[in-house]
Amino acid sequence: MDNPAKTKGSWAWLLQRVTAVLMIVFLGLHIWLVHFENLDEELLSWENVESRVQSFVILFVDYGLLITVLYHALGGVRMVAFDFVLRKGYRKTIDAGLWIVGIISSIWGIIIFAPFLGWA
Repeated sequence: MDNPAKTKGSWAWLLQRVTAVLMIVFLGLHIWLVHFENLDEELLSWENVESRVQSFVILFVDYGLLITVLYHALGGVRMVAFDFVLRKGYRKTIDAGLWIVGIISSIWGIIIFAPFLGWA
Protein backbone atom coordinates (compact mmCIF):
# COMPACT_ATOMS: atom_id res chain seq x y z
CA MET A 1 0.00 0.00 0.00
CA ASP A 2 1.24 3.50 -0.81
CA ASN A 3 2.19 5.96 1.87
CA PRO A 4 -0.66 8.54 2.01
CA ALA A 5 1.82 11.33 2.75
CA LYS A 6 3.58 10.68 -0.55
CA THR A 7 0.45 10.26 -2.65
CA LYS A 8 -1.43 13.28 -1.28
CA GLY A 9 1.40 15.83 -1.62
CA SER A 10 1.68 16.86 2.02
CA TRP A 11 5.10 18.48 1.50
CA ALA A 12 3.78 20.54 -1.40
CA TRP A 13 0.81 21.58 0.74
CA LEU A 14 3.06 22.56 3.65
CA LEU A 15 5.53 24.49 1.49
CA GLN A 16 2.61 26.32 -0.16
CA ARG A 17 1.56 27.61 3.28
CA VAL A 18 5.13 28.44 4.35
CA THR A 19 5.78 30.44 1.18
CA ALA A 20 2.49 32.30 1.67
CA VAL A 21 3.68 33.49 5.09
CA LEU A 22 7.16 34.32 3.74
CA MET A 23 5.60 36.32 0.89
CA ILE A 24 3.69 38.45 3.38
CA VAL A 25 6.86 39.04 5.43
CA PHE A 26 9.06 39.83 2.40
CA LEU A 27 6.40 42.05 0.83
CA GLY A 28 5.97 44.00 4.06
CA LEU A 29 9.75 44.44 4.35
CA HIS A 30 10.01 45.44 0.69
CA ILE A 31 7.29 48.08 1.03
CA TRP A 32 8.87 49.43 4.20
CA LEU A 33 12.42 49.55 2.80
CA VAL A 34 11.48 51.03 -0.57
CA HIS A 35 8.74 53.47 0.42
CA PHE A 36 9.26 54.48 4.05
CA GLU A 37 12.96 54.09 4.87
CA ASN A 38 15.16 57.22 4.48
CA LEU A 39 12.32 59.60 3.68
CA ASP A 40 14.57 62.61 4.23
CA GLU A 41 16.67 61.77 1.16
CA GLU A 42 15.89 62.63 -2.44
CA LEU A 43 14.06 59.45 -3.42
CA LEU A 44 13.79 59.80 -7.16
CA SER A 45 17.40 60.43 -8.11
CA TRP A 46 19.13 57.66 -10.05
CA GLU A 47 22.15 57.68 -7.73
CA ASN A 48 19.95 57.20 -4.67
CA VAL A 49 18.02 54.34 -6.23
CA GLU A 50 21.25 52.72 -7.43
CA SER A 51 22.90 52.92 -4.01
CA ARG A 52 19.79 51.57 -2.26
CA VAL A 53 19.52 48.61 -4.63
CA GLN A 54 23.14 47.71 -3.89
CA SER A 55 22.29 47.35 -0.20
CA PHE A 56 22.50 43.77 1.09
CA VAL A 57 19.20 44.11 2.96
CA ILE A 58 17.30 45.30 -0.13
CA LEU A 59 18.84 42.55 -2.27
CA PHE A 60 18.07 39.87 0.33
CA VAL A 61 14.45 41.01 0.67
CA ASP A 62 13.89 41.36 -3.09
CA TYR A 63 15.52 38.03 -3.95
CA GLY A 64 13.61 36.38 -1.12
CA LEU A 65 10.39 37.85 -2.47
CA LEU A 66 11.26 36.69 -5.99
CA ILE A 67 11.96 33.10 -4.92
CA THR A 68 8.96 32.76 -2.60
CA VAL A 69 6.52 34.27 -5.13
CA LEU A 70 7.83 32.00 -7.89
CA TYR A 71 7.66 28.88 -5.72
CA HIS A 72 4.21 29.76 -4.40
CA ALA A 73 2.79 30.60 -7.84
CA LEU A 74 4.26 27.59 -9.61
CA GLY A 75 3.23 25.35 -6.71
CA GLY A 76 -0.32 26.62 -7.10
CA VAL A 77 -0.26 25.92 -10.84
CA ARG A 78 1.08 22.43 -10.06
CA MET A 79 -1.70 21.71 -7.57
CA VAL A 80 -4.40 22.87 -9.98
CA ALA A 81 -2.86 20.85 -12.82
CA PHE A 82 -2.68 17.75 -10.61
CA ASP A 83 -6.39 18.08 -9.88
CA PHE A 84 -7.02 17.43 -13.57
CA VAL A 85 -4.11 15.14 -14.53
CA LEU A 86 -4.11 11.67 -13.01
CA ARG A 87 -1.43 9.83 -15.01
CA LYS A 88 1.91 9.64 -13.23
CA GLY A 89 3.94 10.20 -16.41
CA TYR A 90 2.10 13.43 -17.19
CA ARG A 91 2.58 14.63 -13.61
CA LYS A 92 6.33 14.10 -13.87
CA THR A 93 6.35 16.10 -17.11
CA ILE A 94 4.39 18.90 -15.44
CA ASP A 95 6.82 18.87 -12.49
CA ALA A 96 9.84 19.04 -14.79
CA GLY A 97 8.32 21.84 -16.86
CA LEU A 98 7.46 23.91 -13.79
CA TRP A 99 10.96 23.43 -12.34
CA ILE A 100 12.46 24.61 -15.64
CA VAL A 101 10.18 27.67 -15.71
CA GLY A 102 11.03 28.42 -12.07
CA ILE A 103 14.80 28.12 -12.55
CA ILE A 104 14.80 30.23 -15.73
CA SER A 105 12.60 32.88 -14.08
CA SER A 106 14.87 32.97 -11.01
CA ILE A 107 17.98 33.39 -13.14
CA TRP A 108 16.26 36.11 -15.17
CA GLY A 109 15.28 37.93 -11.98
CA ILE A 110 18.85 37.76 -10.68
CA ILE A 111 20.27 38.99 -14.00
CA ILE A 112 18.04 42.07 -13.87
CA PHE A 113 20.03 43.31 -10.85
CA ALA A 114 23.42 42.44 -12.41
CA PRO A 115 24.24 46.04 -13.46
CA PHE A 116 23.62 47.25 -9.90
CA LEU A 117 25.89 44.53 -8.49
CA GLY A 118 28.76 45.31 -10.83
CA TRP A 119 28.41 41.97 -12.68
CA ALA A 120 27.74 43.51 -16.07
